[in-house]
Amino acid sequence: MATRLGGGRRDFGAVRRFGVAHVIGAIVVITTGIGLVTFEAIRSRNANIATARAWDIKGPPCPAMTQAEFQAKRYTALKTFDYDGVAIGRTAGDASCSDVKEAGGKGLGTDKVCQFTSPATLTVVSKAGSWFFVPGAGQPASLIIHRDAPRCVMASNFTLQTE
Repeated sequence: MATRLGGGRRDFGAVRRFGVAHVIGAIVVITTGIGLVTFEAIRSRNANIATARAWDIKGPPCPAMTQAEFQAKRYTALKTFDYDGVAIGRTAGDASCSDVKEAGGKGLGTDKVCQFTSPATLTVVSKAGSWFFVPGAGQPASLIIHRDAPRCVMASNFTLQTE
């Protein structure tokens, strides 16, 4: 703010000072902001851990085949869908997928997890390559796709009743 000097001249070099109230107000605003960001980070982390626990599927590995073996047996996976750039195919059954944070929900990266009621066969095509699994008819299965490479297990928590 300009102040008047003798002779009607203004001093435009005067510095406006902040009072104690301004400093306290700034501290309150900054502290509140940090508290809200911390609260949201903890809430998000807890939700990620809960999702990772719910989608942690354990079971024996699915039988895997090469593409040549898969085609020689005339297996197909006509029900295909794209999941974030990964093509997933199955012969039958239903699927349910979710993004799950790595390291039990504590990591920064995200895995793709898909559960199937009775896929019979599963195919995965991603930037990392192509995979072929044959869990068999009537057998539930799950795919855990970590960095575009799948792992298949012969288990699933997904049923049409849990959908």
